[in-house]
Amino acid sequence: KEKARESDRLKSAFLANMSHEIRTPLNAIVGFSNLLLTTENEQEKQEFVNIIETNNQLLLQLIGDVLDLAKVESNTLDFIYKAVDLNDLIRTIDSTERLRLPPGVVLNFMLGATDCVVHTEPNRLSQVLINLISNARKFTKSGSIVFGYELRGDKIYFFVKDTGMGISPEGQSRLFQRFVKLNDFMPGNGLGLSICKGIVEKMNGRILVDSQLGIGTTFMVELPCSVTPIDA
Repeated sequence: KEKARESDRLKSAFLANMSHEIRTPLNAIVGFSNLLLTTENEQEKQEFVNIIETNNQLLLQLIGDVLDLAKVESNTLDFIYKAVDLNDLIRTIDSTERLRLPPGVVLNFMLGATDCVVHTEPNRLSQVLINLISNARKFTKSGSIVFGYELRGDKIYFFVKDTGMGISPEGQSRLFQRFVKLNDFMPGNGLGLSICKGIVEKMNGRILVDSQLGIGTTFMVELPCSVTPIDA
């Protein structure tokens, strides 16, 4: 009986959050689309188009995150393991994410071995790392973001470290819960880290966070992997 009540409460909270999160970008899209029809000023038109496009992306991201979360929790998310060159994967992520950096922030990567081929799920691993880098990018106004991996015995530790605003101890305790946003003034829907946690746990790993307010945050993902390192 108690489980049924808790399930009903969580469902209600989920629907309330979803309706709010969907309505926010949708209102912007509808509102500025109407304004676009009435203005003759070309500069205003371009501004409205940019706002509409930004909110389109937010809405698509939200829907994608909800679908991923549902797949993680229902055990229907595809995990296709194969041999992966970690160094190539890290460099590919770096070349993509470097284009999205705000002014005043640099992105660097660190490789744990000269050559390293592992048996893992490349798409889900990339999804987790890109999500963590995206998170770091939102909360880092100046300084650096560093990501990469380290080999420790039969495990691999992936990390994303930033020099951003940091997270309070109370915030860290709620960080991986669904729809938790520690800063309401920042973009996002509070699902990304929950999805990361679900994916990492499905890969038999764990995700950790270490942060200090005003200094920065480090996320670490520990995964068991069959590793074939070739050091110089």
